[in-house]
Amino acid sequence: MKKLLLISLFAAPTFASSNINDNFSHIGFGYKHTRYATDAMTPYYNDKYQNEEWKNLGGFYLDIKAEIIAGVYFEGYADATTRFSSDIDQWQAGVGFAPYRSPFFSIPISCGVVNYSASRDNTTSNSELAPYCQVGVRTQIANHWNLSVDLQQQMFKQSRQSISFDNTFQFGRVFGLVAGLELANRNKTEIGYKFGMQFSF
Repeated sequence: MKKLLLISLFAAPTFASSNINDNFSHIGFGYKHTRYATDAMTPYYNDKYQNEEWKNLGGFYLDIKAEIIAGVYFEGYADATTRFSSDIDQWQAGVGFAPYRSPFFSIPISCGVVNYSASRDNTTSNSELAPYCQVGVRTQIANHWNLSVDLQQQMFKQSRQSISFDNTFQFGRVFGLVAGLELANRNKTEIGYKFGMQFSF
């Protein structure tokens, strides 16, 4: 009995130090890679360019969340991806609220604005701005492993829908590694991958 009590006393702080499920304040950055199916890039260039095969664009991303008051947070995201003569950059900013949050399961909802800027050699650049809304679930799968699943609707004239899966492997209360997958559709299929670091505060 004494051994069981000692084990539980030492194990509890270790688990708590890795649990970031109810923490909505962090900064993350790393590498973003997006695969665009044939013709998937067309709306970003205002129908002035059509990719005739799958295209791969890669670059960096920056992800920020900051809790304002209990359950209410600011979110910001930006990425810049390129491949030779093609660039598609994105930023978005919004405000979210978690109507339910706990150390093991949370439901965040957010809305804001999203912007895409696309340019290509010998092609006029294009920039567009629209509102977006997002709903998700965050859950602590295991000690050191947090999973976020988000559904997002970007309300452009030709709308974009996406579902993303972000895995955060947390080492202590502050530092974590992120591996993410995004499946999206605007004109055609888009598949995004991201790998980076995250610092919670």
